[in-house]
Amino acid sequence: MLNKLSTDNSIILKNLSYLTFLRFFNIGIKFLLVAYLVRILGEISYGILTWSDSIIQYFIMFINFGFNIYAAKYIVENKNNKDKINEITSSIFSIKITLLLLSFAILFFLSFFDAFALYKNILFLMLLIGIGEVFFPIWYFQGIEKLMPATFIVVFSRVILVIGTFIFVKTPDDLMLHVLLIVISNIIMGLLGCVALVKYYNFSFKWVKIEVLKDFIKEAYMFFLGRFLSLTFNFATIFLIGIYFTMDYVTGFDVALKIVLVTIIPFDMLQQAVFPTISRNKNKVLLKKLIIASFVLGIIFMILLYLFSSQLLSLFGGQEMVKYNTVLQALALITPMVAVTFMLGTCTLVAFGYNKEFNYSLIVSSILYIIVVIVLMLFDKITFWNLVYLRIISDLALVSIRLYYTFKKKIFTT
Repeated sequence: MLNKLSTDNSIILKNLSYLTFLRFFNIGIKFLLVAYLVRILGEISYGILTWSDSIIQYFIMFINFGFNIYAAKYIVENKNNKDKINEITSSIFSIKITLLLLSFAILFFLSFFDAFALYKNILFLMLLIGIGEVFFPIWYFQGIEKLMPATFIVVFSRVILVIGTFIFVKTPDDLMLHVLLIVISNIIMGLLGCVALVKYYNFSFKWVKIEVLKDFIKEAYMFFLGRFLSLTFNFATIFLIGIYFTMDYVTGFDVALKIVLVTIIPFDMLQQAVFPTISRNKNKVLLKKLIIASFVLGIIFMILLYLFSSQLLSLFGGQEMVKYNTVLQALALITPMVAVTFMLGTCTLVAFGYNKEFNYSLIVSSILYIIVVIVLMLFDKITFWNLVYLRIISDLALVSIRLYYTFKKKIFTT
């Protein structure tokens, strides 16, 4: 037993170290680009970039169809069955390719509406990011509990993006050029991911029957629905701000939110590193400790964000962003809630077999968000601050629902 625990902890530590490096590398890259692009593109052009991205992220989630969450479990369960793993991987690739093509058809239809028509060129170009999402198998590397190849691939692709941005993006007119660089970076990431599968893990594509694909879709669609609706918290808020207000408000909200999301990254890393192991050994003692530690650390991060809001905004967005310090202080409340939400999600509900409850928590909280937005629209009460408050309340609803299911299913008392 002690040897088993030691091995599991070693695997978690190893995966966590790669995820830690990868995420903090991405943090540095993201804020390096934010600090540069806000100053070079200006508040309006950067706002257009962020607003467009808020739309494309829905398509990216559609293309991933929940597999980035759930597919690692398939790999874990069939770790010693090479033929089955090839079938799983081929099925997921086939489904994602189909969904990418369907996404372009949906965007073509949406481009006839006024809200999308003005920025349709940037939207179509940005949707090519989906190619990288189709072929980069992060779920595979998580499932086999070997994240080193994924780490090297992501680092390489992001370095290309940063270097290209610094060399070629010099004025607000270079917005489309930056989007093209993002697309190239993601395509490289996807292609290298496929090469790694073939070269190091002997993956070979196999044609899969339609019935098998339908089974994968049937099992994953609840994860897709939950994750798709959960995008309302961030991206629908950005979309609504862009529709009802000006793009400089989008920039202010986005920079503040990105700073908050940095403090959430360690908890996301932790859940990704722990999930395969908890799924296998159902170690409740370890899980309880992780939940408590996540909440305490989340409180500390929240306090730091509140105290240093002006300095952080000035550092990452320039002096013009300091006027949004109250937005950052308000959004700081999200950190401890999301810290617990992550651990109660995949590592608790999904790992212990309560997949429906995991998805219901996302669906219900997202539906509540949508209902409130509709009410605000009907009574003409949509203001910038109401949208900010709604963003915070949505996370409170999500963590509350997951706590309810955790106690209802007596996960820690049985």
